[in-house]
Amino acid sequence: MSLLRPAAGVLTLLLLLSLAAGTVHGETLLTGFGGVAFGGATDRTRGSYGASLGFLGAGVVGFEVEFCTTPEFFGNARADVFSDNNVLTLMGSVLFAVPSGPVRIYAAAGAGLLKTRLEDPARLLSIDSNDFGINVGGGLLAYLGDHVGLRADVRYFRDLQDADPDGAFDIDLGEVDYWRVVGGITFKF
Repeated sequence: MSLLRPAAGVLTLLLLLSLAAGTVHGETLLTGFGGVAFGGATDRTRGSYGASLGFLGAGVVGFEVEFCTTPEFFGNARADVFSDNNVLTLMGSVLFAVPSGPVRIYAAAGAGLLKTRLEDPARLLSIDSNDFGINVGGGLLAYLGDHVGLRADVRYFRDLQDADPDGAFDIDLGEVDYWRVVGGITFKF
């Protein structure tokens, strides 16, 4: 799909920037997280969970790649029309953090894949969409020691779509948007 090409380019650029920054006193961060998605396209609060791998140097700029899933995003599988549905994200984000210390506040902005899937019980109305998505938000990292910390994060997610698939690069806001609040444990290497 042509919308994935810009996402792949953004992710590649962000990955190269993070590797170039790796020579400066930096930290590799591995975080497992869980929380909730709410608002926007979801009808009520839904559980979300995932993991991120990032780099945050002693300065203010860092990078991360994260994967997250939100099962039953569009409704309860037992009570609604769609029996199986979810939203998956795979995004790269740039982090802007308060310089080194035991507590770091950060802002985040990124882009990547926002995948939505809906399937009815009879498998007649299946929708499987891979869209370009964006996120913006921020959070807090509080280190409990040299290698372990707690993380809290809030972000807004939105899909972008090509409203007029005429071959030209013209992207518009899509139908899927939501807020996500998560907390997790971070391991610092």
